[in-house]
Amino acid sequence: MIELVLVRHGQPDWEPDGRARDEPELTPLGRAQAEAAARALAAERFDALYVSPLRRARETAEPIEKALGLPARVERWLAEIRLPPLEGTPLEEVQRFFARMRMRDLPDWWNGPEGGESFRHFHERVTTGVEEALASHGVRRLSQSLWGVPERDVRVLMVAHGGSIAVLLAHLLGIDPEPFEGERFQIGWTGIARARTLPVASAHVWSLQAFNARAHLQGLPDPPG
Repeated sequence: MIELVLVRHGQPDWEPDGRARDEPELTPLGRAQAEAAARALAAERFDALYVSPLRRARETAEPIEKALGLPARVERWLAEIRLPPLEGTPLEEVQRFFARMRMRDLPDWWNGPEGGESFRHFHERVTTGVEEALASHGVRRLSQSLWGVPERDVRVLMVAHGGSIAVLLAHLLGIDPEPFEGERFQIGWTGIARARTLPVASAHVWSLQAFNARAHLQGLPDPPG
């Protein structure tokens, strides 16, 4: 059996001075969320910890690394879908940009915004990356839904983003890709998802055991996001 535990990063400081940051750090609340996630996971055993290279994910992973005593492997394939540069853009203009993105026709969702990463490339990047990471632990994909797993139990932790977690889960569960995966799997700041393999016939399938678990955030403010 292999269990995969996924943690979204804490709250980022997207517009600290009313203007966008392309590579934001965590807010004070985001850092508190990361510490809470670390405490929640501290008693668990993991064979590997994978982290997105983006600052908000790395800052979230830092207290988790310390709590587990497990060094993180920084993996570019876990990064969020790349948007066109927005650094320094006023908040009102950023809000209009995202409103226009949501109103696009479906073919344009696949292509992504001009100057950014297409969903096709994003999907290929994430799914190829997770398959390669799992293969290093003896897990191999047999078909759209069936997987071969090693006899030993393996537990893997990943700290990433709403979009990359959504694509990863849909792929493991055998769901046909759509460019709105993040709408199907909405996970909050430091929300935790858990998936594990279960035997079916002579192979295994992935089963989603928990999604957006946030009990560890009790007592902290709960802003949207």
